[in-house]
Amino acid sequence: MLRNLKAFLKSPLDLVKGEPLTRTLPIVGIFVVLGVVPPLLSGYYLSILREVLMWTALAVSWYFFSGSTKYISLGSAAFFGIGMYFTAKFMEFLTLPVIVLLGGLVCFGLALVIGLVTLRLRGIYFAILTFSVSMVAQALISWWETKVTRIPTTLFRTFDSLSMYYAIFVCATVTLLLITLLRRSKFGLALKMIGENEEAAVHVGVNASIYKTLGFAISAMLMGFMGGCFTTVLMGYLNPQIAFNPLYSFMPAVMALLGGIGSVYGPIIGAITMSLAEEYLAVTLARYFLIILGLVVIVVVLLMPDGIMGIVEKMKTTGLFGTRKKS
Repeated sequence: MLRNLKAFLKSPLDLVKGEPLTRTLPIVGIFVVLGVVPPLLSGYYLSILREVLMWTALAVSWYFFSGSTKYISLGSAAFFGIGMYFTAKFMEFLTLPVIVLLGGLVCFGLALVIGLVTLRLRGIYFAILTFSVSMVAQALISWWETKVTRIPTTLFRTFDSLSMYYAIFVCATVTLLLITLLRRSKFGLALKMIGENEEAAVHVGVNASIYKTLGFAISAMLMGFMGGCFTTVLMGYLNPQIAFNPLYSFMPAVMALLGGIGSVYGPIIGAITMSLAEEYLAVTLARYFLIILGLVVIVVVLLMPDGIMGIVEKMKTTGLFGTRKKS
C-alpha cells in the first residue's frame, strides 16, 4: 500500500491547487497571526489561546478517524494521557521534540494492536470498548505507581508561558497540516468510502482492515503528540486522574459533532466554540459545566445532527448568504 508514496499522498503544493485565494489566504493569515501575536498577549489570554489550540488538535485528530469511518472512538484520553506520562517520564533525559515524537510513536504502536482487535466491532460496542481502554490505562498507571514505583513526574523542566504556547502551537499546526494532507490523499478517500458504505468499499478493492487500523493509529499518534506537548503546561505535577480525565475522551467527540463532521472546518469551529464556552463557564458556572455539556450533546443529536457547518450549508442553499436556491 505504501509502495508508491508519491501516488499514495499528494504533495503539500497539491493542497492549494485549485483552491481560491479567498479561501487559502485567510487560513494562512490566521496561522501567521497565531505565530506572531502571542508575545504581545498577557498570560491569561495566552492560556486561553493555548487551550483552544489543544482542543482543536484533539477534535481534528478524532474527526480524522471517527468522522471519516463513522467508528465512534471514546478512547482519546488513553492516548492523550500516555503521551503525557511518557513525556513526563523521560523529559529529563531527552529534548522535548524528541520525547514528544517518541511518545506519539508509542501511542501509534499501541493503537495498532488495539485496532487489530477492536475494529472488528461496530457501533456502541466499539465506542464502549475504546472508552474502556482509557479506564484500563488509568488503572494500570495507578497500580504501577502504587505497587511498583512512582513515575518521577516532579522533575519537569520549567517552561515560560511563550514556550508552552509555541509547543502546543507547533503541534496543532503539524496536526492540521498532516490531516489535511491525508484527507486529500487516497488514504483519506478510502476512510471516507468505509464510512459511507464499508461493504461497497471492500467490494471495489479497499482493504478496510488495514485502512481502519492505520487511520485509528494515526489519530492516536497525533493525540499522543498533543499530550506530550501539553505536559509543559502542568507545572511539575501529574497524576492518573489528570492525564486520563474522561473529558479528554468525550470533549473531542462533542466538539466535532457540534461543528459538524462533513468537513475539517466543522471540528475546528466546534473546538473553538466549546473551549471558549468552557473557559467562560469555568468562571461563572463551574459546578454546572458537565450538566451543560450533557444538554449540548442532546441538542446537537436532536436538533443539529449536521452541526454548525450543516446549518451554514443549509443557509447557503436557501439563499440566506446571497446564493440562489438550487433547483
